[in-house]
Amino acid sequence: MTRLKRYFPIPYLLGATLVIALIVREVIRASQISLAAIGALLAIVPLVAFMSSLLVFKRARTSRNQYLMLALSLLGTGLAFVRFQSPASWYALFLGVVPSFAYVFWYSVLDRPAPAVIAVGETLPELELVDEEGVRVTPSPGKHGLYMFVRGNWCPLCMAQVREIAAQYRELEDRGVEIFLIARQSEAHTRALAKRFDVPIKFCVDADGRLARRLNIEHVGGLPFLMGALGYQADSVLPTVVIADPSRKIVFADLTDNYRVRPEPDTFLRALDSQR
Repeated sequence: MTRLKRYFPIPYLLGATLVIALIVREVIRASQISLAAIGALLAIVPLVAFMSSLLVFKRARTSRNQYLMLALSLLGTGLAFVRFQSPASWYALFLGVVPSFAYVFWYSVLDRPAPAVIAVGETLPELELVDEEGVRVTPSPGKHGLYMFVRGNWCPLCMAQVREIAAQYRELEDRGVEIFLIARQSEAHTRALAKRFDVPIKFCVDADGRLARRLNIEHVGGLPFLMGALGYQADSVLPTVVIADPSRKIVFADLTDNYRVRPEPDTFLRALDSQR
């Protein structure tokens, strides 16, 4: 079932957007709108709007359960079946309430494999890091390391999280922290990412997923269907943030179980301050 997730977002958005257009066209042609059509739009539009907003508003995180969206999908589907009308009522059910609940409670959930290699108090394995130019990168002696594993340039929440950490780098630097951004993508994509942020972050590449597998954070089949046309691999990495002290002891780890739930930027500062 996990591998099926990659086939959910883009086909759903395309299909749901097409159906919304068909409903609107039918309303315009008939010069009236039925209760089933109102219900179908109320059930479908919230999820389409929410997923699209992740691309437009560049948010690094959202609330976990999206109760308003789910409530609207239930209300819309209920209205659509009060006066059943095919296909509008079926649209409300199969493109509204069912995918809304599936998105929140299935697609958004990250199935992390066990056992966890990354845990506070454990020693972070020595990582062989390579930057966007193919040059080996080594941590500076005596400094903490913040290692942020992101899915790639294609993930809007990851890019928003990178933007936050780039804006925070001076505060982290003042605390003796080096930032390593590790992306499961090609050197070319990582070079493009580095050009977007003119800050002293070490942009690293894990194109073959070797580091992700070593840390047990590989996301097999994590790339959404059709995104491979942009040059990304089907397998990705589970969003993960690790802070290790100069001896590589892990002092902070965020292994989110939901791709929309990411740590707030101040979380890293508090974790570092608690070590003083």
